[in-house]
Amino acid sequence: MTRRASILVYSLILGLGLLGLQSWSIAVARVERHVIGAIEARTGLTVTSLERAEIAFLPLPRISLSQVAFTQRDGSLAGRALRLRAQARLLPLLAGRIDVDRIDLVGPQLDVAVAQAGDGLADWLAGPLDDLQRLRGQSRIVITAGSIFLRAEGAIRSILRDVNLVLAERETLEPLSVAGTFTWRGVPAEVSLLWPVANARGRTMLSVDAPLMKLQFEGLRSSPPETITTGQMTLATRSLPELLGWFGEAPRLAGAIGPLSLSADLRLRPSDAALTNVALRLDGDRLDGALNLATAAGRTALSGTLAGATLDIGRLLGRLERPSVSLAADAAPLPFEAWTAQDLDLRISVETARLNGARLTDVATYLLVKKGRFEAGIGRASAYGGSLKSRLLATATPAGIDLKLTGGLDKVNLGRAGADLPQIARLNGTAGLQFALDGLGHTLPELVASLSGKGSLALRQGELAGFAFGELMRRAERNPSVALRDWRQGKTVFESAGATATIANGILTLADAQMTGQGYRLTLVGTADLADAQLDMAALLQPATGPLRLPFRLKGSLAAPVLDLQAEALLRPAAAGEAEQPPSR
Repeated sequence: MTRRASILVYSLILGLGLLGLQSWSIAVARVERHVIGAIEARTGLTVTSLERAEIAFLPLPRISLSQVAFTQRDGSLAGRALRLRAQARLLPLLAGRIDVDRIDLVGPQLDVAVAQAGDGLADWLAGPLDDLQRLRGQSRIVITAGSIFLRAEGAIRSILRDVNLVLAERETLEPLSVAGTFTWRGVPAEVSLLWPVANARGRTMLSVDAPLMKLQFEGLRSSPPETITTGQMTLATRSLPELLGWFGEAPRLAGAIGPLSLSADLRLRPSDAALTNVALRLDGDRLDGALNLATAAGRTALSGTLAGATLDIGRLLGRLERPSVSLAADAAPLPFEAWTAQDLDLRISVETARLNGARLTDVATYLLVKKGRFEAGIGRASAYGGSLKSRLLATATPAGIDLKLTGGLDKVNLGRAGADLPQIARLNGTAGLQFALDGLGHTLPELVASLSGKGSLALRQGELAGFAFGELMRRAERNPSVALRDWRQGKTVFESAGATATIANGILTLADAQMTGQGYRLTLVGTADLADAQLDMAALLQPATGPLRLPFRLKGSLAAPVLDLQAEALLRPAAAGEAEQPPSR
């Protein structure tokens, strides 16, 4: 036997001899008392009952409690475990004392008291984390196949299942370190947390990897009196509404956001979080700027300024749930309270924006939301050689939602716009548009049916494809019957076109609408029901001089109306004058 092996053997014999000198044959009750005292000292838990306590010395000292129940001294945590295993430290054991460096909770069910007001995981776990921080230190604690019940006033608020966590051993003033996995609300998550103990300054880290979220944060936490945590944060999610729903939140406006990734410098205080150097990606569009998230009087407030190269506004708006305009008697009231449940003050500027096919440049948009008030708009934007602006304001009143909608276009080249907007591809020229609408109602059909206001449209130096009104007029002067053929082909060049309209109780009345070109003039009168999205109008085509009149009827849906030449009136000159009158309702 070598000298080294001999030393090891003699040391082992000496250790066993020292253990033998200790009175380990004492009563089971005394062993339990020492074991329980050691566990309580290293966990902060009070053991209230157990079925059996066992201790073994070989190959390593270990302690096992079966069917054990425990609680914290202040009652904020209680639970049971099928088995509690502890590894004893060898040196204290040689001195006749029991101290543990690792504790395993197998199949535990933990009840954690949480604040009634809190409704998020961070709020619920704040108390237990504070309890752990108050300990002068704790052994390595391993939770295997556990469940954590979060209760408020006796009612279960949430449950963490399949809990497999490791709390690293620490001594006084060392940071709390937790890592492992659990399932919350049906979603598995892997977490890692490093957090300084109370009243201590130090490094902090949080990592969450779940199907709905990947979060990384690393920074520093300052000491009181004002505890501030600063550092670098990254967040990515496949869907912001799904992520917020995981945390029990369902803000309506969040539905506009799909895939999202964010990186920022974070400054976290008890009542607000400030994000600077923000790099935010929405569906691949990048925005940079600053954001601030605060909580006051039970309301969440998000504010910030962002800027970027591109943004698809149409895609964002398309994701929002929009109520039907149907006049069904059971139309539900607008969920205006839900739309204004959180405060928002967002200003976004981009070089290029897309809005349902239209391309805008130098765009400045804003969104302002307060309790009972919703405002959004485009402060400025350039479009196809011209400009546009819009504003929507809605406020809650006892009589319903008071809606104000204004907007306008100036010097927009419709020929260039038609390349992106097929619905206006048949029309070109330079356009100007102004409108202002007011409405009041509890449901969307009520709002549309109550709309009142006015609008005006002006076009110059353009053409209308699909109709050859000038050629039709010349042919009709020679032979009216021949004019009935092929009049929907060709194009009409006009020098100017314009219309003014008034809206009252959801009905648009068109007056003073005309188009003029070389040798002809086209006038249009009639009404459109905005709620039903149907129009019924009469048009009259006539030469600049002369008695001939060609009557038309424009009728159908606002999206795709049909223009028909009234052949009978054309062949009966006496009836032609009747077409000048607006259709009766």
